[in-house]
Amino acid sequence: MNNRARNSIGRRSARGVTLVEILVTVLVMSVGLLGIAALQAVSLRDTNSSVVRSQATALADYIIDRMRANRPNRAAYEVSEGGTKPPSDVAGRDVTDWKALLKASNATGSIAMEDKVVVITIAFKERQTARDAANPGVANLSFVTRTEI
Repeated sequence: MNNRARNSIGRRSARGVTLVEILVTVLVMSVGLLGIAALQAVSLRDTNSSVVRSQATALADYIIDRMRANRPNRAAYEVSEGGTKPPSDVAGRDVTDWKALLKASNATGSIAMEDKVVVITIAFKERQTARDAANPGVANLSFVTRTEI
């Protein structure tokens, strides 16, 4: 075999190897990009969760501050999750305002008094995922705080 024949055989096989290398590169890049997209989706879901928890903390702090400002009437702030307070006094207006803020945040809440300790429970629902929709038994998440007034 002469050199010219060897060179033409080498070139033909090199073209096929280059095509296979490109296909493998495209496959590896595709898997990498899918991984990055999945990571982004998880990040967005977790960010939403932290925003909802921050709102619950702010709502609890709001009513606790109102209760501290009206210490002599702290027992009037006690309210069950479904109950409402008439807006006839300061405590009633504070609870009514707090309930309106809860409703605007798609949450529910209750206030319980245990002597000088107040227990505030705020229930909220995180954004549903496909897994949650397939499992209707997923419960609301609760934020509970205790503090002494």
